Amino acid sequence: MGVFLGFDPGGAGAFGWCVLDGNALPLNLRARGIANHAHDALNGALQAAGNNAIDAVGIDAPLFWRSDGDRQVDQVTRTQIVGLGSPGGTVNHVNSMRGACLIQGVAVGLLTRQLVRPDVPISEAHPKAMLWLLGVASPANPPENISLADLPGYFVGNVQGASDHERDAAVGALSAFAMVNQLQNWHDLFQHEVNPLLPLQQPLGYWMPV
Repeated sequence: MGVFLGFDPGGAGAFGWCVLDGNALPLNLRARGIANHAHDALNGALQAAGNNAIDAVGIDAPLFWRSDGDRQVDQVTRTQIVGLGSPGGTVNHVNSMRGACLIQGVAVGLLTRQLVRPDVPISEAHPKAMLWLLGVASPANPPENISLADLPGYFVGNVQGASDHERDAAVGALSAFAMVNQLQNWHDLFQHEVNPLLPLQQPLGYWMPV
């Protein structure tokens, strides 16, 4: 049985985390929660995972950077979802983001490599963009209207009453599942990035349903 962690760094009282398990969709949402920072979010997820090996991790935060402008992965994702009717601002430029997302996202990645294992696969995720790309979000049904309970094709289990941060953590973990299982119609956009700066070492990806 695969076990996948997901994180949505959002600052104090808004750091979503989750544990998914399963070998096929829909995945079981074993546990979810809200933390204040990377340390508590990872501890909560690892306690919920128990003694099970962690197959991969998905994090809703920029995990690699460019020194010379906008990232290629963001340009591709932004173009794709704008074509589906999404506001282009859903995928922000890295230079415009707040510290909780930028710092705590990398922090939980570094801690995961220390406490789980150095080579645990990590995928960057963009849950709100993923909802558009999966055909769930639309101009008439934007991401803020979509709950985990509205995604039965992807998640079952402890989904009722989940917050937006917990939803984004779960959708982020779906990216980790896609990374490990090489899901059909999903691709690793990180492979097309030009000269990325890497605070986290490989294996690293940016798996999206494009």
